[in-house]
Amino acid sequence: MTRALPPICEPERLLAELGQVPSEAREDAVQESWVAYLAGRDPVRAVNSFAHRERRHERQSLCGVSG
Repeated sequence: MTRALPPICEPERLLAELGQVPSEAREDAVQESWVAYLAGRDPVRAVNSFAHRERRHERQSLCGVSG
């Protein structure tokens, strides 16, 4: 499936951040970038925050910590 990215000035930054997101969550990360873009926020920062949340959630579920 082809993902359309939001029209930003530096798409290579967004692609680099998307590369840090696990493949199974990448579509959700693209959606996060669109929501941020439409809300007037930085899509790259939104993807970065999403990736951090995903990694934190993964660590917690591996350790058995309930959030």
